[in-house]
Amino acid sequence: MKLFRISPGTDLDLLADNLWDGRQEGLQSRVVISIRRSRIATVQPRGIESTGAGAQQMRLEGLTVLPGLIDAHVHLALDGIDFQASLDRWQDPAAREKALGEALRSSLDHGLVAIRDGSDGEALNLLARAGIRTGKYPGPRVVATGMAVTKKGGYGSFLGPGTTEPASAKEMIAGLVHRGVDQIKVVVSGLVTFHRYGEVGKLEFTAAELVEIVKEAHAAGRPVMAHVNSAAGVDLALAAGVDSIEHGYFLTPAQLEVMAARGTYWVPTVAAIVNRLHSAKKEAYPEKEIKIIQRTVAAQQEMIARAHHLGVQLVVGTDAGAPGVYHGESYLDELMYWYRAGIPAAAILRAATVTAAAALGLAGELGQVRPGYRPCLIAVRGNPLEDLQVLGRPEMVFIDTP
Repeated sequence: MKLFRISPGTDLDLLADNLWDGRQEGLQSRVVISIRRSRIATVQPRGIESTGAGAQQMRLEGLTVLPGLIDAHVHLALDGIDFQASLDRWQDPAAREKALGEALRSSLDHGLVAIRDGSDGEALNLLARAGIRTGKYPGPRVVATGMAVTKKGGYGSFLGPGTTEPASAKEMIAGLVHRGVDQIKVVVSGLVTFHRYGEVGKLEFTAAELVEIVKEAHAAGRPVMAHVNSAAGVDLALAAGVDSIEHGYFLTPAQLEVMAARGTYWVPTVAAIVNRLHSAKKEAYPEKEIKIIQRTVAAQQEMIARAHHLGVQLVVGTDAGAPGVYHGESYLDELMYWYRAGIPAAAILRAATVTAAAALGLAGELGQVRPGYRPCLIAVRGNPLEDLQVLGRPEMVFIDTP
């Protein structure tokens, strides 16, 4: 993979054989993408050859250009291999910075130009965001949540310190806003377990508490991403008005209809469950649990297909950092799980670019190749609308620099 950094002074014309701009069903052939002052200035057919005087030209022969990809749910502070080792590393500044840099670079190498971090107990995602902004790390744009709003004593102690009452939740949100988080992450339920099919950890907040959390975040201008599984948990989250459902295992068709009507984003994170069967740590699961995992994944894929049919705002997110889910590397896994669920390639690409950008608050900046957008692009050999696998091997990644 070749990384090309575009500075504010870069005048560049990309002569691409093919383009998928984020909106169309097919590819455009032979186009010129002109980049000026760190923005896409024009996108026009080749042959007009109206490139500016002194502009650098780059011929991308045999390549397809498309918007850079977006992962809407990651945990930069975890490595997907060893949970406890990741936590231990948080207290070693040199080790944690090295790990953050590796996670960011791997994301970039696999074509990700933006990621949304779903929190950690040390708010290392804020450090990563600052490092990208200052040029310390090459890497994708980081949309940060700092630490998650959780209930003390419930699931998610590694995501945040936990709150004890509505007043402490309000205080925590105010502190996160003061630190400049982009969005608020709230943990509504526990994890999916594999002891019995459909079993999920308990709900953490009452309906009234969750309403107040979302109201407080929205009053501060921060969208709310909700970790939630189970139909009961999704009911609470939707009633409270969260902006995105993260994971959402065991939600119902009726809830999908509500989400479609409201424009609620859904980030299904299939890899977060199934990839644990292929983790580098080689966790051993009894045959009974393996079957429950496989059944859970099949049900999630069925719901993704329903969501697509209903017009739900589907967004690609991997939960990178979870067991067997590696930063950047596992992104193609998630795309292929959707494809095997019957989602057309063009719809998957939109969920990975246009819709993902909107969910991250980056609409108008990323997710499309059109004038006014940032030139965060990838180039692949082949047609991703016919073979999503080509996205696993980007030949070039273009990012703008601070």
